[in-house]
Amino acid sequence: MADTENVADLRSQLEQARRIAVTLEQENARLGTELERYVGKEPTVRDEMAYLQRCLNSVLELCDQAATQAVRWESPLPVPEWVVAVREAASGERPDTPADKRRRIYIDGHGDAWLSLTEDTIGPLAGAMWSDETTTSVRDRTGELHEIGRCR
Repeated sequence: MADTENVADLRSQLEQARRIAVTLEQENARLGTELERYVGKEPTVRDEMAYLQRCLNSVLELCDQAATQAVRWESPLPVPEWVVAVREAASGERPDTPADKRRRIYIDGHGDAWLSLTEDTIGPLAGAMWSDETTTSVRDRTGELHEIGRCR
């Protein structure tokens, strides 16, 4: 009798293990299919630039709408102050604030990263402890130098 109960218990466990295995195989197949949707399909620089341009266009369109809304009345209202600031920021023409003491982060023409060390010098981002390079010298040597951000 004990052997019969053990065999029945083992068969029950075997069936449960088979159901789990089938469930895991189905889940594995589903994840494999989902993975195929993404692998090798990373957005290109062109796709990313198109997305950023759409975002920028939306911001500028919002500025245009706010300006149009302000002057549409018989007695026009002044264009909101934020419109000018947002347009300057969107065009990259915001004036530097002398109180902004954050370090600048740059990318040069070879794709190397640089960090401002003092007002006049920059150093390679990896190990930027000391350098006699300036933004002008790096720009002359690599062909270009663009500020890409700021940090504390």
